[in-house]
Order: sequence, then C-alpha cells, then structure tokens
Amino acid sequence: MSRSHTVRRALASCVLVPLLQAAAPALGEIVGNDAYVSCEYRVAAIFPGEPMIRDITYHDGLRSAPAREFYLEHNGGLLSIIVAHFADGPEEDQSLIDGAAEALHARGELRFEESVFYDTPRIAGRQYSILLDDSRFLRGSVYMARNRLYITEATADPADVEAFRFEQSVSLIDENGTDLDSNPVLDTPTIGSSGGLPSRQYDCGN
Repeated sequence: MSRSHTVRRALASCVLVPLLQAAAPALGEIVGNDAYVSCEYRVAAIFPGEPMIRDITYHDGLRSAPAREFYLEHNGGLLSIIVAHFADGPEEDQSLIDGAAEALHARGELRFEESVFYDTPRIAGRQYSILLDDSRFLRGSVYMARNRLYITEATADPADVEAFRFEQSVSLIDENGTDLDSNPVLDTPTIGSSGGLPSRQYDCGN
C-alpha cells in the first residue's frame, strides 16, 4: 500500500458479492469483477477463491475492539485481512500499529520491514516479510485509518503468485467504496505512477 504507489490493494466482502463494473459511480477507475468488497468493513481485495468470514475480538494489551477477519486457506498457507474497529479512540493510533507489528514479529524471523504510507503523507503503516519455521514467508502490512486497524497476512511459499497478487491487491476504502489512496502527486514521481489520477472506485451497491 502506498505501496510506493506501484500497486493498489483490495479485500473481501461482508456479503462476498463480486463487484459489478457497470454499477460503480464514475469517480475514478472502476475495479474489475475479480475483486471482493466489504464497504461495511471498509476494505477490498483479490482472493484466489471465495474467502471465509469470522467475527472476533481483537486485543492489544488492555484495549480490545470488535473485528472481522476475511480469510482463505491457500496451498497450505493463509491469506487473511483483519479489520478491527476502535470506534472510541483516535482515527490513527501509532501504538496500535506498533502492537500489531510486534505480534507479527514474534511469529518468526523478521527479514524485511519498512515504514510506508498508504496515502502520502497520511495513513502511515508498515510492510513486512517474516520467515516462518516451515520455510514459508508471512508477507503483509499494518495500517490504521478512520479508527480501523488493518492487518494483512499472506503466508505462502515465496513463489506463490496468487498469494503475492492478494497481498498487493488489498485496498482501504470509505463507506462509498472509494479508495482512501488519493493519488497525491509526489515530489519524485516514478514511471507509471498513479499520482494525480482519481481514486479507484469499488461498488457498494450490493
């Protein structure tokens, strides 16, 4: 995610209904019908199969919040997004991002971690790669926006293309299905950058 502005992210639906391209408002590029969306949980992504859903309570020290996990067991690994709603706290809480990252670090050997922005200079978060005991890698991200903590996990073999596609597809959206990445124009734009383009739009009509 701000994913250095090279790839967009997208996730699972509360009702798990494929997006209808023709129905989405013309606010920006319309996401194709290979993505699933949950406007209630403000997230979207491309899974290689229909994801499952479970409601959980997310804990961070003495704090807790209702959460929903969208997940799919895939090739012996796991593709997962947890969205925890801390309704009574600040819109963005760095301590919650740090706590989620520390919990992930404890699961294996940290090989890569970077502080990034989903939407520069807003929506700070982290991306990471962790080597697990079974030689799989856990790749993903942690972000917080509008009181929601997002934890993405793709546990898979390094060469698993579908897991990589999932990881790179996860999008944070608002209640109308608009991607929170506003595509700001950066001081040092890269070739193929989306800077200056309208935000992507997901269909919340179903």
